[in-house]
Amino acid sequence: MKKIIVMMSVILALFALSSCTQEDVVLKTYVNAPIKMVYTEAEFADGYVFKGDEGVTFINVKQSGAVETVPLDNQGINEPTGDTGVLTYRVSYSDVLYDFSIYVVPNNVDVDDTEIVLVNFMLAEANVRTNIGGTENLEGLDVYVVRANGSVEILSAEDHLDKFSNNGFEPLQEDGFVSNEAFEVTFSYEGFTANFEVFVTGGEAPIHSKDAGFFDWILVIPVAFLTQLFGGIFGNSFAVGILITTLIVRTLAWPIYAKSNDLSLKMNLAQPEMQRVQNKYATRKDPQSQQQMQMEMMGVYKKYGINVLGCLLPFLQMPIFIAMYSVVRRITIPGGMYSEQVSNTMFFGINLANTNDGITAIILAGIVGATMFTLQRLAMKKPSYAKNVVNPNPQAQQSQQTMKYVSYFMVIMMMFISYQSNALAIYWIFGNAYSLTQTIINRKLSEKKHAKLKEKELLGGLAK
Repeated sequence: MKKIIVMMSVILALFALSSCTQEDVVLKTYVNAPIKMVYTEAEFADGYVFKGDEGVTFINVKQSGAVETVPLDNQGINEPTGDTGVLTYRVSYSDVLYDFSIYVVPNNVDVDDTEIVLVNFMLAEANVRTNIGGTENLEGLDVYVVRANGSVEILSAEDHLDKFSNNGFEPLQEDGFVSNEAFEVTFSYEGFTANFEVFVTGGEAPIHSKDAGFFDWILVIPVAFLTQLFGGIFGNSFAVGILITTLIVRTLAWPIYAKSNDLSLKMNLAQPEMQRVQNKYATRKDPQSQQQMQMEMMGVYKKYGINVLGCLLPFLQMPIFIAMYSVVRRITIPGGMYSEQVSNTMFFGINLANTNDGITAIILAGIVGATMFTLQRLAMKKPSYAKNVVNPNPQAQQSQQTMKYVSYFMVIMMMFISYQSNALAIYWIFGNAYSLTQTIINRKLSEKKHAKLKEKELLGGLAK
């Protein structure tokens, strides 16, 4: 069993490392015009600069959902057509052409002409991308309205929300949440309209029946239902929902945990006989002897009621814990069918919806690490009935040492992940506290059960 766990841990670690090295490709690029976008004919004739702190910038939306801003550097800019009025430049970036526009005020323009000739959006990173299940975010967006006489009116989008429309975009369609697609936002002002696109990518998908797969239906949605049920009863409290659901889920999984303990007990009782069989055939490596050893080992297993498939029992808990993990991450995401019932994300002054929450995240990660380390130490500590087992073979000793390093690695990994999400940190603290209690109780029950089994074994031997 230990070998299986070690192997699985190594595979997961390698998978994580390989995923970290995958290229985060750019899915969409936006271009912002320079801050100085209006010139007189004389200024334009003297020359213009599109680079620098207030020059042209590109905003890249990547596959992971990350967004980066890149200033214009050595990208080639094509000459515009014409020499006055609205001029549109075409700039090459990553072998793709993008347009931006400026306005050169004609000398003969009427100073009273306030007709809108150009609208430029000064897009912030938050404006060009939204998570799966989200809609447009206009925070930080400035709209530059250029009029024929050269005057520029700068409008804050947040102060003019009524002038924007997403044209009926719905993040949840019949076949699930929109992902890796763009939708159009339209700005209307004094009869002039302009558009920009918002790209949908990244983030966790909200929990919703229309977007549910097989695993979601059989485990994630039922666990999410319990979380929102108890959260709703206690003032839409996300923390209470996590706590009570964790207690229920862990208690339902307790029989599997108890079965694993029974297997360990029986393995301990059978250990002397198993050791004798292994020693008997230690120097006999021929196929016939090895087959005979396997038959004798199976006889020992049968005598003590050991099922060789019992080592797989701990893995039966994994889908349940993965579902709980998924619910904690996703249930509060706007657009999910249970997000309103767990909308109160505060817990003793901690906002569970926050990520990378500075000193709060460090403290929570520290508590996760401390409880996890204590749990690991307790789990690795031999019960009294196993302390008298002598002469462990070198392979067993090596496995124990490997398991120790794996447990330390798991503690560090849990701390790192919990630092990134307050909700996950609270979930693991609740879960670790439950597991500590569970381990202590099962340890005491195992001691008593081992004594009874040992007594039964001795009585059986005397009867013979």
